[in-house]
Amino acid sequence: MPARAAISLSTLAIGPDRWLGWGAILAAVLLVAGWVLPIMTVERFLFLSREISILQGVAELWSEDEAFLAIVIGAFSVLLPAVKLALALYLWFHAEAGSQQLRRALGLLELAGRWSMLDVFVVALLVVAIRTSLIDDVTVHPGVYVFTAAIVLSLVVVQRMAVLARRAIAKNGEAEDEGGEQPPSKES
Repeated sequence: MPARAAISLSTLAIGPDRWLGWGAILAAVLLVAGWVLPIMTVERFLFLSREISILQGVAELWSEDEAFLAIVIGAFSVLLPAVKLALALYLWFHAEAGSQQLRRALGLLELAGRWSMLDVFVVALLVVAIRTSLIDDVTVHPGVYVFTAAIVLSLVVVQRMAVLARRAIAKNGEAEDEGGEQPPSKES
């Protein structure tokens, strides 16, 4: 018998799930925008003001010998979300839908996504801390909202991909129980 061609999640997706690949791409675009757009303006003594983006913040922490904070913020707000989205896109288009390896990889991505919310929390704490100081005032900019939208959208996309992978694995199990070698169908 000829070998069965691997079927990706993108091939199995029906209805709104067909847009998950585009959702991951949109999350990546929002993520990059969230890194470079100003997240806040810090005003000091009414006449000194400065806009700060996530990438500028990481660079400044590094230059001010705050290496630990720069590494933590850089890892959780730049590296982890970028790797997570790149891997999610690869799995969406290339990994075999019914494989246990796909399910494990998506489980790891879900876990990583939960940790990426840590950076949103850190940014919020930073804004609150500066707002409560006596000499500084903070104005929040769209970058913080764009970054948060990227993280939330990536969480939703990866979660939905994991649901589809579990369904494909269950259907593969049913097909093997019946003795058939048909690939999973597009029915939900």
